[in-house]
Amino acid sequence: MNKFSSSLISLQLAGQLPFLPATPINAQLWADNPSPFTFSSPHSGRNYSAEFVKSSRLDLIDLRSSEDAYVDELFADIAKLGGNKLTALFPRAYVDVNRYETDLDPELFIEAIPSFNRANKHLINAGIGVIARVAGHRQHIYSGKIPIAQAQQRLKQHYQPYHYILNGLLQSAQAKFGYALLIDAHSMPAYFSANQPAPDIIIGNLHGLSCHAEVASLVFENLTNAGLRVKFNQPYAGGTITQKYNDTTNGYHALQLEINRGLYMHETNLEKTAGFDLLQQILHNLTRDIINIDGQILLPQHYEAAE
Repeated sequence: MNKFSSSLISLQLAGQLPFLPATPINAQLWADNPSPFTFSSPHSGRNYSAEFVKSSRLDLIDLRSSEDAYVDELFADIAKLGGNKLTALFPRAYVDVNRYETDLDPELFIEAIPSFNRANKHLINAGIGVIARVAGHRQHIYSGKIPIAQAQQRLKQHYQPYHYILNGLLQSAQAKFGYALLIDAHSMPAYFSANQPAPDIIIGNLHGLSCHAEVASLVFENLTNAGLRVKFNQPYAGGTITQKYNDTTNGYHALQLEINRGLYMHETNLEKTAGFDLLQQILHNLTRDIINIDGQILLPQHYEAAE
């Protein structure tokens, strides 16, 4: 399988503007990969088809409550600064690429589904598997169960192409530069509960396992110096993408960022606030510093030993 087409995935390569649709994708891209740095925004898609909205019992604003709204826009200048940027334009409520493909929810489908291993059982039980049963406010998306064929189609048309592109970017970067660094960007609610405000940023590095410590330290110091409240790993240590695409001993590094929505938008109506521009500038500076990191520290052990 060496070619996919999807009009609902976008890819900007370092130094190549304007915005490029990832249609079609083929092996030539990997040979020409211009950067070892990839920034992924898997949950900021807001292209809701009329068919999907019509099939839901929710209105559009409730469907959109699942989004990491505008995270792709917060990281606006990645290609200009020298990194690659991959964005899902399809919504998370339609198919969630930050899950494993087998994370199917038995409660959602008309037919019985295979009893294969489901890595994120706690998320599936909560209704937010690879095909979500509920939206952001835990409201049921559909009036009843849906055919498994719908899930299979979404996985084929959107999930598989996204991971094909992401995997290709990282593998080609490692082959060309000796390492690959993935920053997977998300947003989180301003409050975890009525009495528990979220920090401004949560850095997820699987408790130190998914990337070189210097990358995590750079991100922490950069954001803290910008005046933000930053924590590590609690409660978001790293989702499926971070888990799946790290292998530091072979030069693959991955780090997840969770951004407090209260910094830049109204969570009720999804409108941007005055804080958006300031946060965008902070993340511009962060992106610049990540891309300027000394890549030697990200080389796998056998590269270091050879010098």
